Amino acid sequence: IRIATELGFTIEEKTLDAIKKNASLINKIAKERVREELFKILSSPNPYDGMLLLRNAGLLMEILPEFEKTFGVEQKSPGRHHIYDVGTHSLMALKNCKSQDPIVRFATLIHDIGKPQTYKKLPTGVITFYNHEVVSTKIAVNIADRLRFSKKEKDKLITLVRYHQFTVDERQTDSAIRRFIRNVGKENISDMITLRIADRLGGGARETSWRLEEFKKRLIEVQKEPFAVKDLKIDGNDVMKELNLKPGPKVGEILNTLFEEVVEKKLENEKKALLSRLKEFKTS
Repeated sequence: IRIATELGFTIEEKTLDAIKKNASLINKIAKERVREELFKILSSPNPYDGMLLLRNAGLLMEILPEFEKTFGVEQKSPGRHHIYDVGTHSLMALKNCKSQDPIVRFATLIHDIGKPQTYKKLPTGVITFYNHEVVSTKIAVNIADRLRFSKKEKDKLITLVRYHQFTVDERQTDSAIRRFIRNVGKENISDMITLRIADRLGGGARETSWRLEEFKKRLIEVQKEPFAVKDLKIDGNDVMKELNLKPGPKVGEILNTLFEEVVEKKLENEKKALLSRLKEFKTS
């Protein structure tokens, strides 16, 4: 199936029937090998076709039984953009995922895997999946452990699934934006946005919205500001050199003071400005 996906081949009918009849035998194969083949399918030019083929062959049920349960779970309700059931939506999101990273593609595939457990239909006809991202994260952890993901792969998968429901609101404060960046990690922001766009397209919505575009601009602006003392343009060595100090708590105290002044926008996070401010500590 992986080779057929990579090369665009069609599997001969009798061969496919044989795979279906013996699908359960895949459980005898080392999980590491299964993960490796799954990643190759996800990394191929046609991951959507590969997942469909896995499902049609009965292998998806063996590899990801939790995902199979998402098919048939309706989402369409008044005021919501979804036009597919959860499983179909997830496959369509994967089809629209622009990332080449198999972890990002896998996160896109299973980001709503907790929806069957959180499904609720209100008397008004509105369907809700409250806290589905939390349940999805727990399932993602189990899958990552079962398929022997590396720690790095697992951590990234969990982050993308856990925070895929991030809020996009023009009224968000800088503090809220910083909290999002801390939760997701600067290194995952681009992938998180990529997943959101795939999620939107996979649900029948437009690729972006003015709110999402505004959010992306805010992310750029807020990231110019320091998030921790280590983000200052000077460090402890600069403090000791400028003030002729020896290593000790005093150095940290001064750096914390500078950091607070930068966060409060009383001071620019530029080396020249910070060194100039340091000189004032000589007379204090």
